[in-house]
Amino acid sequence: MFFMNKKIAEKIRHDVKEVYELIADEFDVTRKTEWPEFKDFLKYIGNKTKVLDLGCGNGRFYDLLKSKKIDYLGIDNSSSMINKAKVNFPDAEFRLGDMVDLDIPNDSFDVVLSIASLHHIPSKHLRHKVVSEMNRVLKKRGILILTVWNLFQIKYLPYFFKSIISFFLHLGFKYGWNDLWLRWGNNPLKRYYHAFLPSELLRYFKNNNWKIEEFYFVRKSFRVKFWHSYNICLIARKIKT
Repeated sequence: MFFMNKKIAEKIRHDVKEVYELIADEFDVTRKTEWPEFKDFLKYIGNKTKVLDLGCGNGRFYDLLKSKKIDYLGIDNSSSMINKAKVNFPDAEFRLGDMVDLDIPNDSFDVVLSIASLHHIPSKHLRHKVVSEMNRVLKKRGILILTVWNLFQIKYLPYFFKSIISFFLHLGFKYGWNDLWLRWGNNPLKRYYHAFLPSELLRYFKNNNWKIEEFYFVRKSFRVKFWHSYNICLIARKIKT
C-alpha cells in the first residue's frame, strides 16, 4: 500500500497554494457561473442554515445561496482567492484558513460544502484528516456536500502514463499512480490532483461517523455512469459526534 512521505505531501500543498495565488485573476474570470449540478444540492440547504464552504475559491457557490436566509462562511487557503471572493460578494463572510486544520468549534454548521477541493489534498493521511475535520465541525445530522473531478477521462490519459511511470521508477515511495499534475489552460503552471476511483472515495466515509445519502456521477447536470462523467458527487450525513 502506498503512503506519501509527509515532507512530499507538505511540499505539494504549498505548491498548490502558490499556483492559486498566481492564477487567481484568470481563475476568477472562468468561475463566474455555477456548474449545472449545483442546483441539485439546494434541497439540502434550507433557510436559516449555517453553511461552511471549504475551498470556496472566488466564492461562486454563494451566488446560488444569496437568495436564501443563510449564515455562510467561505474558507480558502489562498489569500488571492479570498480577496476575489470578498470583492465578488461583499455581503458574505470569507476567511483565510486550512481545511486540514480548521479553526472552528465542534458542531458549528448544518451544511459543509467541499466543491472540487478534496482532490487537491495529497496523501491518504491528510485526506482522512480533512474528512475528520468536516465531520467535527458539522452538527449532528448535518450534511456534507462534496464533489471531486473524475479524472478517468481520455484527455487525461497522458498524465496517467507519466504518473504510472513515475510510480514504478520511485518504487511507489514518492507519488501514487493516480496522482496527477495538470496544467492551467495554456499556462505552464501545474496543479496537483488525486484521481479518485469511486470505491476509494467511498472508503473515506464508510464508517460509523457517516451515512451516505447520495453517491452519483454527473456530466453537465445529467447523471451518468462513472466512465462518462466529469464529476463525482457525494452527499453524506453526520450520524455520530
